[in-house]
Amino acid sequence: MPGTLLRDQTFRYWYLARSISYAGTAATAVALPLLAYRETGSATLTGLVAAAESLPYLLFGLFAGAVADRVPRLPLMIAAECLAATVVLSAPIAEACGVLTGVHIVAVAAAIGFAFCWFDAAAWGALTRITGRDRLTSANSLIWATATVTGIAVPALAGVAATVSDPGVVLVADALTYVVSMLLLLRVGGAALAGPAAPAVRRSLRADILDGLSYLWRQPVIRTLSLTGFGLSTAAGGALALLVVHAREQLGLGAGDQRIGLLYTAAAAGALLAALALPWLSRILGTGRLSIAGYLLFLLALGALATTRHLAAAVLVWAVCDFASASAITNGITVRQRLTPDELQGRVNTTGRMIAWGGTPVGAALGGFLADAYGVSVAYAALTIPVAISLLVLIVSPVRALR
Repeated sequence: MPGTLLRDQTFRYWYLARSISYAGTAATAVALPLLAYRETGSATLTGLVAAAESLPYLLFGLFAGAVADRVPRLPLMIAAECLAATVVLSAPIAEACGVLTGVHIVAVAAAIGFAFCWFDAAAWGALTRITGRDRLTSANSLIWATATVTGIAVPALAGVAATVSDPGVVLVADALTYVVSMLLLLRVGGAALAGPAAPAVRRSLRADILDGLSYLWRQPVIRTLSLTGFGLSTAAGGALALLVVHAREQLGLGAGDQRIGLLYTAAAAGALLAALALPWLSRILGTGRLSIAGYLLFLLALGALATTRHLAAAVLVWAVCDFASASAITNGITVRQRLTPDELQGRVNTTGRMIAWGGTPVGAALGGFLADAYGVSVAYAALTIPVAISLLVLIVSPVRALR
């Protein structure tokens, strides 16, 4: 259980470091676009800032995973935090000196995404070493619950602080979070400091990357969960991208209606409840049935969105949507960690995340096109197709037998 884990000093330092780092990254994701728009007035450049933050994971995820499986992981996490603190701090310093440019801001956003890519790749393997495989479900439950709360509170606070004072002030605070994270990671010791066992013959990074891809493809459970995860993220990404359109077209809410915030809050609350309930659900249903139940519940909730016309019902359905998707995603991550050998943790987990994240922009683009052409109800109905296909694949796959 989370309380037992937090009594473990090594895990406690690692958990606090990761959580504080995530809070800094979430605040930076709000402050940088605000700073870019204030300095340049360009909507295009502001959009480039958001894109620059996410692109490095897709470009360098496989490479970072291969390196994280070769070297001690905690020093790699610390180096990533050092890079993040340095580049974030460069923006307010340049602003104070009157030399800050749009190109500089985009470069900072890209560097933050690059640092996160390496931090994340190393963190997967370090967590398995610190908790052991038998405590991964409880650990992931605590981590994702904290991330959900952070994802709700920090952007809101950062947005207020950046508009009331200055985005540069928020960035200075963000840089300090990375410094605190580094100091906490320096307190983590034991097996987590050691690198993976060195192979008998040193191979090229390309060979290591191919090994990770090969293991993911050859392991039937991980392969199935990765591919069906793409279908789930396609539907979830499309659904969330259309939330405001759904609120306007089907619920009759104006673009500035504050009640739209209730839908986002309900979705976040559902995800938080799923993270907290994960250990209990896993014990009751078993990991295989939990994945199937999550996909089925999400499919039903997404179908309900296509016909929901009342705000109260929509709030409930959005909570169910994110409860189902968060349950399935977090459970899938835990299974992947348990079934992956220590020397492949970085490669297999970053690859799995890349596949899952890859469905989000696809779903957002597809949903937007369908909503413009045929209406939001048809778009939501169409988005049930990848989830339904993924559910059928899970039912006939070895995942169903997981206990």
